Amino acid sequence: MTDRRAYLRKQTIISIVITMAISAGFFLLVFGRTDPIAVWGPDNLALDFLPQSGAASFMAALMPALQTRSAIAKGTLPGTPPSVESIVLRAVMLAVLALALGGGVIGLLTLSGIAVFPWTTAFAIKVAYGALLGLIITPPAVRAVLMRG
Repeated sequence: MTDRRAYLRKQTIISIVITMAISAGFFLLVFGRTDPIAVWGPDNLALDFLPQSGAASFMAALMPALQTRSAIAKGTLPGTPPSVESIVLRAVMLAVLALALGGGVIGLLTLSGIAVFPWTTAFAIKVAYGALLGLIITPPAVRAVLMRG
């Protein structure tokens, strides 16, 4: 049997790396090599925090929870696997909650008065924000599945 804390830590680290990679990929897709990047239109770096928050958080909750469910079903972890539907619902709820975090970032950008970021700064901010999403979203999603054991 795997120690649950170690398992949770491993899943969280994997999720952080994946959300960073997804955030980097989507940043490149959306913003390309535009330099500098406007916080507000036409680039809308600020508003991009909403879809990033929702999508990255949904994946940061869904995939590790489904992997945990699979490990329980295989007997690698103790417990009773929850339904896929409950995992999906929890992932949706966590993604909706993450939208509030994205709204907070937008509020901070509004209050800051910053109009543009250099490409490297904007890239670093978005990738770091992706890491933050993985760090705060994955643990409650995985814990919910592990608690059934």
